[in-house]
Amino acid sequence: MERFYNKKIWLYLSALLYTFIFYKGYIDFLNVWFDYAGFNIIEGRLDNLFLLILSFSFCLIPLFFYNGFNRISAYFCVFIYYMLYIPIVMIFYFNLQGDNFYVIYLDMCFMLSMIMLFFADKFTIRKFFVFPMKFDIFKISLILCIVLSLYMLIVYRNNLRFVGIEEMYEHRLKNAEIGSDIFTSYLSVWLYNVFIPVCLAYSFFSKKKLYFIIATLSCIIVYMVSAAKSVILLPVLYVAIYYFLRKRSLKGSMLSIGIGLCVLMIVALLTGMTAFSSILWMRTIGNGGYLTKYYHDFFLENPITYYSHINIINAITGAYPYKKILGEVVGHHYWNDADTNANFWATDGFAALGDIGILVSGILLFGLFVVFNTVTKGYNKLFLILIFIPYVMGILNSSLFSSLLTGGGFFMFFFLNFSSSKKNKFINL
Repeated sequence: MERFYNKKIWLYLSALLYTFIFYKGYIDFLNVWFDYAGFNIIEGRLDNLFLLILSFSFCLIPLFFYNGFNRISAYFCVFIYYMLYIPIVMIFYFNLQGDNFYVIYLDMCFMLSMIMLFFADKFTIRKFFVFPMKFDIFKISLILCIVLSLYMLIVYRNNLRFVGIEEMYEHRLKNAEIGSDIFTSYLSVWLYNVFIPVCLAYSFFSKKKLYFIIATLSCIIVYMVSAAKSVILLPVLYVAIYYFLRKRSLKGSMLSIGIGLCVLMIVALLTGMTAFSSILWMRTIGNGGYLTKYYHDFFLENPITYYSHINIINAITGAYPYKKILGEVVGHHYWNDADTNANFWATDGFAALGDIGILVSGILLFGLFVVFNTVTKGYNKLFLILIFIPYVMGILNSSLFSSLLTGGGFFMFFFLNFSSSKKNKFINL
């Protein structure tokens, strides 16, 4: 089996298959069922064989620079490649206005950016300061998980309920008004994206059941507040990932993820229009490329932000050209009433600097990846995979700076760079 994974040809073939399935799925599913939402096909584009061949080529070329799962940045890149990069290139083929050369120009920018991200796996910072810490940061995380959960219980005490699908959105709306202050908003996000994942992951390696129990109870409380199904399933997801991967080599993780996604996509297409196929194709796999295309279109015609969409930069410059946040600006323009948060290529790329922002945002993320590679050196890779799940989701669905702050990246940087964590026998190799 290891020889199978070590043959890179299988990785290229699986990526080619993934790209072809996405191509067919866009034509036969996304365009058929969600043409009204913007999954369009420009007239004559399906007959453009030259652009199609180049688009497929651009999808595959970055894989030549993938070096295996040596450092944590490679783990991030696997999901960026499958969930963002390939969908963006193919959706631009189907649906981006402009001649061949303009589409090719943008595809090349994305390709160079993706290659940079794969290259980050080769770099670490030789001398990096480790923060001194005498206390066990994981005990502190457990305490904070308890404290924040109690805070949620107090704030939402009159509106904590288990609700069904039909009441889900109404319940979220009510509680969104209760917890609309910035203090409560950030604490609830950090509870879900930082302290619960840390406690769940650490429970497996330390063999301390209390961490898992507290984290699970916290998930129940967050679900009663937000009615988010993903929250209540989080402990199950972590158990499944841990026991599935704990005795397996991670060398073939990219191939395994690619094959797994191909299987899911084919099954969804065979079932026709169902809740499962809609969520997988439209909301999960297609959404990243779809929103990137519309961010490109919007900021081609409207003022770019020069990174003033970042609160700190706007506080200094006061240069942000809009009255609403980016997601609301774009969402209200195209869909009247929607908050369309999008990935780093859309927000820190097109919104910030226009077309050249594709490369600039790639360079910024490359730098972050090098820092994370440095800080995470020596840790158990499976532990890193588990604690960084929210951060990966943040990269796929928000700006670099939002994913650091609300996706947990900033906290993980400090947690893993404390001397007490570096010496923790449970999570270090």
